[in-house]
Parts: sequence; C-alpha cells; structure tokens
Amino acid sequence: MIPKFDKYLTEASDYEFNPNDAAKRLKDREQENIQRYRAAQERGDNYAIELYQLKVKMDKIDLEGLKVQTAIHQLKQKNGK
Repeated sequence: MIPKFDKYLTEASDYEFNPNDAAKRLKDREQENIQRYRAAQERGDNYAIELYQLKVKMDKIDLEGLKVQTAIHQLKQKNGK
C-alpha cells in the first residue's frame, strides 16, 4: 500500500513564509542554547559545553540563511511570483 502524501503537499503549499516570525524563533533558540552553554560551564560538563558551542554556531549560520530566505521572499513578492 502506498501512503498518500496529498495532505502534506497541500499543507506545504498553504505555508506562508514570515521573516519576522522565523527570526524571532531563531533568536529565541539561540538565547536558549546560550543559557544552556553557560549552565554547562558552571557544571563543568565538557561534553555539553562543546555541544552548545556548536549549536550556537549553527544558530548563527541559520540566522544568515534566514537573511537569504528573506531576500528571496522579498524578490518573489516584488515580482508577483
């Protein structure tokens, strides 16, 4: 039996990109990871320290990616696509 993916396709097409909401979610995630990083430092948990250093780096990369996504979104809006 083949699963039906129609539901997922329509949900994806209904999604509207909102740069402000996405930026808020990413910044909240970054702040949470920074707090966890500091807590790991206080505990002296070397694994968690390194883990949250990497997660904070990924958050910064994701924020840069959001800038590109926002530019694409604005270009599409400008050209009616």
